[in-house]
Amino acid sequence: MTIDHLNHINLRAKDIHETRDFYRDVLGLTEGFRPDFNDFGYWMYAGDETAVVHISHCDPDSDKRTNPDAMGHGLDHFALWAAGLKDQLAMLDKLGIKYDKRLAWNDTMVQVFFKDPNGVIIELGYDAVKEGVNKENYESVPA
Repeated sequence: MTIDHLNHINLRAKDIHETRDFYRDVLGLTEGFRPDFNDFGYWMYAGDETAVVHISHCDPDSDKRTNPDAMGHGLDHFALWAAGLKDQLAMLDKLGIKYDKRLAWNDTMVQVFFKDPNGVIIELGYDAVKEGVNKENYESVPA
């Protein structure tokens, strides 16, 4: 048995429209086809064929599944590979979204961490060489 890749994540949100807008406007994902399920939601696509983020409604009074202020057990974050680091950082700055930026993997990858409206931590990974980042010009940004 082998696993090829992660297909998607599903987020349960109190405000699915706000969450859809965040993933569209901040990450550049596009809303696309979603089968006609019994409940309303959104599928957000990276490119034309891959619905990487599914958004489902949850009961507003339900308990949180994510604790964004702790380092407990369970799902910590999910990561997407991206391009266009400078534009993404400008977008986050413009929207006042706090983020943590790190140089990792022997200085070959820039990681950017921030939270969505539901407190879910997102990591965007960038190829440092393609983004023109190296040890000499890297600027750390702690959240």
